[in-house]
Amino acid sequence: MVRNPVEQDIERDRAKRWAAREAGPVARIARKYDASSDGERGQRLLGFLLSLNYDELSIVTCDPWKRACGGVPRNSFVMIKLSETAVGEEDRPFLDRVILARVTDSVPTPVERDIQGAVFQLHKVQAIPDPVTAKELQWSALKASIVGTYYDAEDGNGGRIAAFGNDVDTFFAPHAYAVFVPTAEDLDALVNSFVSGSDPLEIGRLRYTETPRPGASEDETVPVRVDPRDFVGHEYGNRTALFGKTRMGKSNTIKVIADTILSSNLGVGQVIFDPSGEYTYVNPQDKTSLYAMHRDKCVRYSLAPRELRSERERGFASPKSLKINFYRSTPVGHALIQQLWEATHANKPNYMLPILNWEPPDLSEEPDRRGDPSGFAHFWRSMSMWFALLRLAEFPPQSDDELVYVNFKANVKKELVSRLGGRGLKTYDDAGEMKFSDRQPLRMLPAIYREVWALWQEHENSRGWFDTSDGTPYFNSAEQAMLRILADDGSISGKQYLEPFRVYHDPRGSNVFEEISQHARSGKTVLVDFARADERVRRNLSERICGRILSDMEKAFGEDELGDDDFVVLYFEEAHQLFPQADRDLNNVYNRLAKEGAKFHVSMVYATQSMTTLSPDLLKNTENFFIAHLDDDREVKEVTRRYAFRDVADDVQRTMSKGFVRMITQSHRFALPVQIRKFEPREAEQPDGSQADGTGG
Repeated sequence: MVRNPVEQDIERDRAKRWAAREAGPVARIARKYDASSDGERGQRLLGFLLSLNYDELSIVTCDPWKRACGGVPRNSFVMIKLSETAVGEEDRPFLDRVILARVTDSVPTPVERDIQGAVFQLHKVQAIPDPVTAKELQWSALKASIVGTYYDAEDGNGGRIAAFGNDVDTFFAPHAYAVFVPTAEDLDALVNSFVSGSDPLEIGRLRYTETPRPGASEDETVPVRVDPRDFVGHEYGNRTALFGKTRMGKSNTIKVIADTILSSNLGVGQVIFDPSGEYTYVNPQDKTSLYAMHRDKCVRYSLAPRELRSERERGFASPKSLKINFYRSTPVGHALIQQLWEATHANKPNYMLPILNWEPPDLSEEPDRRGDPSGFAHFWRSMSMWFALLRLAEFPPQSDDELVYVNFKANVKKELVSRLGGRGLKTYDDAGEMKFSDRQPLRMLPAIYREVWALWQEHENSRGWFDTSDGTPYFNSAEQAMLRILADDGSISGKQYLEPFRVYHDPRGSNVFEEISQHARSGKTVLVDFARADERVRRNLSERICGRILSDMEKAFGEDELGDDDFVVLYFEEAHQLFPQADRDLNNVYNRLAKEGAKFHVSMVYATQSMTTLSPDLLKNTENFFIAHLDDDREVKEVTRRYAFRDVADDVQRTMSKGFVRMITQSHRFALPVQIRKFEPREAEQPDGSQADGTGG
């Protein structure tokens, strides 16, 4: 039917007024594309819709259109919008919306059988198709899954901002839509439209396939940005998971994430447990390190500090020792001996069992001398024996003259003065009589307890020597075992069993767990080098570091001293060992981190090769995912259980390029195929390790 010219004029006038109205960011992108235009607006046309529903669609296209768009790789994003000529005035608001879809496969066209018949005949007779037939054979169809809808929304200040819904509100007949491949600039604006923060940072680039497209230019690269807060958290801590087989780039991604946080102005603390030293030291693979790029924001600890010539030339300070002072950190030192015993010694003598089963208290747990004199005396009886045992095994103290509380009954003290007086024993004059001081130099402890052993052997059952008011033994089983070794009479080899553990002792060592917690809570990044440590030592030290940080953050929370920006991010590799699927030990520090850490602003970045062996509770509470190659049907099935990855799970199994991941963070509403950037020195990095942009030291 021919329309009335007046109605046509009115319609054209309405269209002009609609086009002239103020447009939001999504509308400005939508108006760039027009299927009816032969000019620039129509150059990105990929085709039209064959079918459309709420979940997926089919696209009819042809080779020239695909060629003009630069090709259509699997997993690539396409944009669907209403054609201006296909809707009336009442439907014009839909013109400024775009549906984003992900191309997943090819599908048959309605004339597929006819096309196949023609192709078969051409191949059969080896004929060259005529121009009309050749043109017909170029048509094909693609299937795509709907990602969601972009639209403009009010920002509350009279302006308009991009908004997104993971669905389709309503749709028209398929013929009303045209399909476009957005330009790199427009796709950049769409996929990064919700990356908040004043200075979002680039983490990689969109990558659809392993096979590179010939002739692709830098102008066609779509950067993927993140807000560093994605990994830190806002009102609570966030969790970030990295999955992939070995050598698929998990460590590089961890470095990029840590570098992203360090390059921001958040002032957030981080603790990175470094199993091979690659985060801590400049290494050939990266030609730099996190410490080299940000040394003013980092502190390094190591069990076996290394001094590299390249770092020395750049003026880098040596890492702090992670070794502990066994005299100061008694529970930790004892636990190391206990856990490393079987890896160090072939057997476990019976006389050592009471000592190994003993749980020494921390020095801070000393009972009040006035309020509990008996508890105080027993506390220091055990601790002074332990110190004597360490000294006998030649664990050097910070000072041999340090005074340690030692006290016995009068008969014992009198005999000790008689036997050791004038040989270094500390005494005092009481009306002309030299008496035993209850504070003795640490160097004298082995000699004191050697004599106490002899006196105990002689007077164990004598009244006034080692008897108690309630009839219990004066020395408990652990004390008796220590006393037996302190006899040092050559009958047993107790001290030789302890000597191998001296490598973990440093008399200058302080409470490294408190230090590391303080550094992290003050916004420093702490790099803990475990490169030369036994696996049990790594586990013990990392547990205690995590426990101290969690305890300090929980305390700050309870005392209402945890600020909105006070966060600590912990980094773990081989996470399946720390957060196993069947672990139900609620007192385990890693279980507590998984269940309670977020509330206390403790965030986590964890990496592993397997999803199926991890704690389901941890996975359910993880906000950010980076999934590289997983060559296992069970793992891929686990990936598909997450809605955001339902269309890309097969590609996780297919693609094997290092650093090629499927990623979703809090800044993104759908999974993106991303090539994570390589962690490497920045152009601005100076020879001395500083950086011109101020992000290094």
